Amino acid sequence: MADLKKRFWGQRTYCLITGASRGIGQKFATEFSRRFAANSLLVLMARSESGLVQTKELVTNANAGVTTKIYSVDLSKPDPELFLNMIQTSLTDSGYNPADFAVSLIVHNVGSVGDVSEVTSNMSCPEKWQEYFSLNLFSVACLNSQFLKVFPEGSVKQRTVVNVTSLCATKPFKSMGYYCTGKASREMFFRVLAEENPSLNVLNYAPGPVDTDMLLEVISSTGDADIKEMFVNLKKTETILTVDQTTERIIKVLENGKFESGQHVDYYDE
Repeated sequence: MADLKKRFWGQRTYCLITGASRGIGQKFATEFSRRFAANSLLVLMARSESGLVQTKELVTNANAGVTTKIYSVDLSKPDPELFLNMIQTSLTDSGYNPADFAVSLIVHNVGSVGDVSEVTSNMSCPEKWQEYFSLNLFSVACLNSQFLKVFPEGSVKQRTVVNVTSLCATKPFKSMGYYCTGKASREMFFRVLAEENPSLNVLNYAPGPVDTDMLLEVISSTGDADIKEMFVNLKKTETILTVDQTTERIIKVLENGKFESGQHVDYYDE
């Protein structure tokens, strides 16, 4: 089981969330911050500065005791030195040290669906593959490494890494070759991380089918009629999840701490 025997929420926390300018990332930031102790530090990364500003306002309204730092950064361009500098600067600018926190938490939410109009037999462009994996895997791995340099074993009482994954990491879906491949490789990266670091709590969380811009992109661009019909029906029958629902679920998963480190936990799992 994950080593969350001590209370997870209500602690002084350093939390970094990527893809925090909208959708799931924005909701995670807002609702997680409600559960952080005073003098926690929340670091938000995304490309859209206006979206980050909006998220920061939501966080401040949710918990004025949390310091929020925003960084507008293109995560499709992995830059380990830049990532390390941002993490260190977030601490020094706030007057904090890693040892000031009880919990360090990083949430890898950034991601893109890729070209869903293309079938795998036509996916022959190496530049397109490079672009997709730069955002969805390479940048994630680089940022995670730099985070763990700042928060090594013993630096805080609890270290937790959350990878926002998908059912697509374990099940193939037509027209979603980039997305399925990216999610599968990213999830395996974090499973290896968990094996190598027994003191680290690693959660691969699949949020379920959530009503976000990414889902609309699949509906409008997919080259497969069956996939389009599946997602359209989810919206029509109102069985699609809201960002609020999936956020409530991950909050409970982290609170209970009953997952094996590295485990794939889906919204619908018991």
